[in-house]
Amino acid sequence: MSSRTLGLLTLAVTWLSGCVSPTGDVSSLRRAFETAKPGDTLVIPPGEYAVDGAVPIPLKSDLTVIAEGATFSLPEQMGDKARAVVFQGENIRNLTWRGGHFVGHVFDQSRSDNTWEPNVNTRGILITTSAGGRTENLRFEKIQSDGLAGAAITVLGAEKKGTEKEVLTYAKGIQVTDCRLERTGKYMWDYGYLWQITVWPEEYGPTEHAHAKKYFRHDLVRDGVRIEADDDRVFFANQKPLPLSKVREGLEADRGYDSLCFFGDTLPSNLVRGRQYFVVESTPTYVRIADKPLGKPIRFQTSAGPKTKLITQLFYAHLALYSPNGAGPGKGALDLVGCEGVEVRGNTLSALGDTMHIQKSRRIVFDRNQITGSRMGAFFLAEFCQGALITNNVVDGTNGSRVVSIEQSSQDVVVRGNTFRNGGRGSWINQPRNLLMEDNVFEHNTTKCERDPKRGRRSFVTGEYEEYAEVYFTTYEVDGTYGNVLLRNNRFISGPNAQHAMTFMPGGTNIVIQGNRFEGPARDIPPAKGCSGVDISGNTGLTP
Repeated sequence: MSSRTLGLLTLAVTWLSGCVSPTGDVSSLRRAFETAKPGDTLVIPPGEYAVDGAVPIPLKSDLTVIAEGATFSLPEQMGDKARAVVFQGENIRNLTWRGGHFVGHVFDQSRSDNTWEPNVNTRGILITTSAGGRTENLRFEKIQSDGLAGAAITVLGAEKKGTEKEVLTYAKGIQVTDCRLERTGKYMWDYGYLWQITVWPEEYGPTEHAHAKKYFRHDLVRDGVRIEADDDRVFFANQKPLPLSKVREGLEADRGYDSLCFFGDTLPSNLVRGRQYFVVESTPTYVRIADKPLGKPIRFQTSAGPKTKLITQLFYAHLALYSPNGAGPGKGALDLVGCEGVEVRGNTLSALGDTMHIQKSRRIVFDRNQITGSRMGAFFLAEFCQGALITNNVVDGTNGSRVVSIEQSSQDVVVRGNTFRNGGRGSWINQPRNLLMEDNVFEHNTTKCERDPKRGRRSFVTGEYEEYAEVYFTTYEVDGTYGNVLLRNNRFISGPNAQHAMTFMPGGTNIVIQGNRFEGPARDIPPAKGCSGVDISGNTGLTP
């Protein structure tokens, strides 16, 4: 039997070799972890521990931590771009962590009384791996979190610098079970949110206006714009001339580089508020614009109002502004990068950004989890994953970005028996290899297409609300290919503003869509041009 006295409390239990005392004493907590020996069990007594995360409490290998009833509370006030990690270790082996509640004050765009900035980054448990080190056998059970502006649990293998996909050393044997991680993860604005408030302010209230005034990229706004009827010049102070718009192809053509849009007052009758236009001539006092790069300059049918403004570089005003300025690393309530042998079972997750993030990992099981809300991506299997089994989950995106993201050459992925609903931009499958999706329900996953400023998002390409299919396959490489795709026995119930049931970019091979049921207004699959070996047959409800 082992006995250890710390401060005011003595605990002596046959299975206990470490303890913390008194309740809420952070210095005692730190000493217990610093002096822990291999094989110790550290019991953290119930109570509230006020932690600032400025200097992480060190984790060690061969340790069991029991934190049931313990709450780790981060300060209500944290400075701009603040960073905090509560517990941290490198090359950790044979760690079991059970219980504990991490509490923060993540920024919430629906509130006007936030005490944390959007770029605050706080993480509960962070474990990293060195290039020649070993991280293995980590078990996280029954952990809770609320309001963390970063992941509650982060495990990172060692990535090879200078490459997109290579991992030098995998962290092995990671289990996350029965955790409840709510409103947890890096805060994200959502694509186009601040831009949309800026361009259509009449559709929003005081809280949204205040956020846009403070956080939008106002350095991209030019005022004093003058547009006269029967002229083709847009006059404003352009002493550092805007660049001419380049001809771009593929996905780059719709990214908004070198393009601009107009807002702020009545526009000429042949201009659309928020729509992108391209610069074809640029001088210190005016520009000429066109509907496409190198196109014919637009001659304006009527004059613009005196308060007209323009926004340049729409990529940075719209797509790139999803991440707050100075935001910290990581994504999701659960952030696993470069891991092997991952089991995530029976957890409840929600976030004001991406809900969960698994990247460059292999041999993954994601089973019986609930995702109850996501501001951005809901189920997020990111770049270059191998061997993933996604089963029996309920994912309610509640107007998040994509309800399912399987990105950049992930391969050998099975998605079976799940329910995916209320995602914002459908399910995005990006250049997969060997993908099976069967016995799933996809329901109303295009809420970002709704003609409602609170839920829908406008496109800077058209100035109108976005258009997405329930499921869409894309490539990220020039002339990229994907293939061996089988979708069978799924049920697709499209939302009222879905563009299509399903779409395919060129480059696909061996695509089989069989035995599925299609319901709702969008029940078509346009021809998969540039794809081969396409078999769409035996489906119910599909329209030509």
